[in-house]
Amino acid sequence: MRVAAIVLSWNASEAVFACLASLFQQSIPVQVLVVDNASGDGTPALIAQMYPGLRLICNERNLGFAGGVNTGIRALLADPEPPEVIVLLNQDTELDERCIEHLVAPLEVDSEIAAVGAKIHYPDRTIQHAGVTLEWPRAIVRHIGWHEPDNGQYDESVECDWVTGAALALRVQALDPAQPFDEGFTPAYFEDIDLCQRLRRAGWKIVYNPAATLVHHESLSLPDELQRSCYYNRGRLRFIFKHYSIDTLLNEFIPAELAHVQQHALWPIEGHALRWAYAETLLNFSAILASRRQLDSTLTPTGEERLVAAIQDLIRAQAVAYWQNTHRRADWMFNH
Repeated sequence: MRVAAIVLSWNASEAVFACLASLFQQSIPVQVLVVDNASGDGTPALIAQMYPGLRLICNERNLGFAGGVNTGIRALLADPEPPEVIVLLNQDTELDERCIEHLVAPLEVDSEIAAVGAKIHYPDRTIQHAGVTLEWPRAIVRHIGWHEPDNGQYDESVECDWVTGAALALRVQALDPAQPFDEGFTPAYFEDIDLCQRLRRAGWKIVYNPAATLVHHESLSLPDELQRSCYYNRGRLRFIFKHYSIDTLLNEFIPAELAHVQQHALWPIEGHALRWAYAETLLNFSAILASRRQLDSTLTPTGEERLVAAIQDLIRAQAVAYWQNTHRRADWMFNH
């Protein structure tokens, strides 16, 4: 199979060089494309200097993960002989020698597989990812094996629901060439979960292959915890309002989320992140509904109104939690 790899870079040239060095040592031929998301640290010039023959696309502005990767995918699909498989790699990954070979292998064996994920380690070789689950019903991402010592407990290749986009092999035939990734998840988080969800709904399989191994240093692009939490929760809400059935969303997600708000609304990071994410979700709700309509032809105006009311309930609940806390503090100060 013709295989191409896209490395999305942004302000981390040393990490990119380590990723590229591991790519050029792979056991099978791989076409390499670097898409730079408007780095401000001179990364594109350094890449061009270090690898003068390497294919490099420089975006004029930061398009986030989905937009940056989509730029690369569209460029590859426009080639006279486009790849059959595209491997996506975060800039802070370092691949073991046969990683790409093992990512591609399931796609060669089973024509119903659209995406293959890897066993990903932290630099200390504990496990970072052996597949993904979503904690129900709030859709909290849990990496299988997270921070566990690798004793071979996840060494079986299995079909799963979701895998991370940090290192992901995709069958080109399964992708929507107009918008492989939903750019509404920009700048990051849940775009890979959304893609896996859409692929499975279209009848494709998702597979985790533990023979494909690599190290991921993680969070070099977004080191600020509050910023990560804001984007994470916004992505989580977009995924939920895009994919959950209305009954599930109203009867299971909303009660669980309201309970979480009551407990965490005043936490410095979680409270601020939720407040921002709820407001952003409401501001962008028309776009979320448009994205949902592409998947749900049964959505009615009444259903849309119920969804809008649901996000408004979350905003109201957090405001009430702050109001109650203010009154409790005022009462305490008055009585002491």
